[in-house]
Amino acid sequence: MAKSPLNRCFGLVLLAAVGLTACSGGGTVTTASSIVPPSASAKASAEPSGTVSVIPPKAVRLVKLEVLGKGKAAQPIMYNADESGVENEAKLPWSRTAQIELTAAEQEVGRLVSIVAGSVRAANGQFKPAPCRIIVDGEKVASGKGSCKYMLK
Repeated sequence: MAKSPLNRCFGLVLLAAVGLTACSGGGTVTTASSIVPPSASAKASAEPSGTVSVIPPKAVRLVKLEVLGKGKAAQPIMYNADESGVENEAKLPWSRTAQIELTAAEQEVGRLVSIVAGSVRAANGQFKPAPCRIIVDGEKVASGKGSCKYMLK
């Protein structure tokens, strides 16, 4: 009886597997994908595999949110730093300081800190956006009128 091409192929695969098992010296089968020539493995370990950024597990930033002006804020001040909150009838200038501990992920993608300063009464009696700023570790990183935001890393 003639052997079909499928049977011949299966037989060759079986012989190859038996041969590899016999060559490996044990009961395990060594596959071609697990065999690396010594020169290739030495070369691979000598070359850098790319840049790896090492991020410390945590970082601490000192953040100060400020609303500038005189008198009383005409609208509530809303902020988001170490926690979110609202300050009603704030006396100006107003500030909030927070020590924020950033995780490794926050150091990579950032963490938003913001302030909505609202309005203050101008000298002519009309309302205008209140000036604000954000200071991180002693350095001014954002300023504006009415609102300020900064991506802390």
